[in-house]
Amino acid sequence: MRPVWNDLWRKITLKRHKSELRALRFARRLGALAIFPISLTIAFWWFALIIPILVLVIPATEMINSGSLTVKVLGWAVFAPSSVFALIVVVIAAPWFFRWYFIAFELMFGRTGMADRKEAELITAINVSTAANT
Repeated sequence: MRPVWNDLWRKITLKRHKSELRALRFARRLGALAIFPISLTIAFWWFALIIPILVLVIPATEMINSGSLTVKVLGWAVFAPSSVFALIVVVIAAPWFFRWYFIAFELMFGRTGMADRKEAELITAINVSTAANT
């Protein structure tokens, strides 16, 4: 029996790959406006990545700004590791983020080399993921 988190992560990754593939195929048809479907898709997944961090950071910030010393210390105890985790997430996700924008810029100027390679990677990842689920 597989752990629940592995199945959940696999399902989320499959959905992300499928949405990226749809956005890439739609962006190919738009030419100079290719940045829009890619930006919307990347913004959605970036926001989904950041939500768990915001759930911790926003209340911790409110706790830091409170009057009680005990609550302030507890706020800092939550805020500091959450901030470090957020920084690690940003550093890990940055290459994925910028690669998509490079692909969009190339599509806007009529070049499809990076888009072709990314589409092949997405198709392979989707096929591997669906084969692993069966």
